[in-house]
Amino acid sequence: MIIPESRFRKQKKRHVKIIPIILIGALVLFLILYLFMYKNNEKTIERDPKVIHTRDKTLKELWVDNKYRDLNEKCESILLLNPLDAEALLYNGFAYFQLGIAQFTLEDQLPLLDLSIVNLRKANLLKSHPLSGKVNYVLGKAYYHKGRFFMDEAINYMEKSINLGFLNDDSYKYLGLSYSELGFYKKGIEYFLKAIKEKDDDMLFLVLGQTYHKLGDIVNSELYLKRAIETNDDFRVEIKSRFLLGKLYFENGEFSKAEEQYNLILAKDSKSADAHYFKGEIYSEQGNSVRARAEWRKTLAIDPSHYGALLSLYPTN
Repeated sequence: MIIPESRFRKQKKRHVKIIPIILIGALVLFLILYLFMYKNNEKTIERDPKVIHTRDKTLKELWVDNKYRDLNEKCESILLLNPLDAEALLYNGFAYFQLGIAQFTLEDQLPLLDLSIVNLRKANLLKSHPLSGKVNYVLGKAYYHKGRFFMDEAINYMEKSINLGFLNDDSYKYLGLSYSELGFYKKGIEYFLKAIKEKDDDMLFLVLGQTYHKLGDIVNSELYLKRAIETNDDFRVEIKSRFLLGKLYFENGEFSKAEEQYNLILAKDSKSADAHYFKGEIYSEQGNSVRARAEWRKTLAIDPSHYGALLSLYPTN
């Protein structure tokens, strides 16, 4: 049987029309569903007070929430339009400082600290504002963290902040550290003692012990190192204090006291290569080469590249 050509064409034409209609219908349905879900989601966000877009937050809110990168982004957009916007300069400087000191390396810190300094110094050039004291305080800390070549600036701004009536818990400590870094140890001690009056700090006791040691004041050095050990909340502070006490006693010829400090370190940290090394130095100074070499070998068992122990066991001369 032969199917008429006219019938075949009619069927094919009807079939072709049905497919596009189905596809268009599916597409329209998909768009309706998408728009419905999008609008519904948008309304849900608007109803939820916890969901606030960064762009809708004030600079102060971003600061309180510790959103420093978002704060920098918003401040920079404001400063593009108004380079002398005092509020944006202040928050931008504060945020860059917080991001800077959070970095692990000085190489990563420096660009952010520089941006902080630029913004805060611009803010300082504007009309006097109630945050002048805090601005100078942050500038002082920023310059301190930039390194020893900026200690003069650190001192300058920190002293300005105090003169403006802004005194934070660590203001005197930073002044003491800055003066000590420049070699003005007596001035540094003066500020460390002021800082301790404000708040006891085991790290400050350690720093005082170190500073008095540099001045050759053995009595006060020992006093504050012992206070650092007694009040410490940090294992590292105790270890550093005991190492310095051991050195102090060794230099003073009090070998049994020095050995006691190194034994106490080893009781807390049995893998301390330096503690074994310095015990070896004590025994060597006392003329007991057998015990000295035994300690130096223990040092190399822990740290095979320990320079002091290698030099003591295998002298080059």
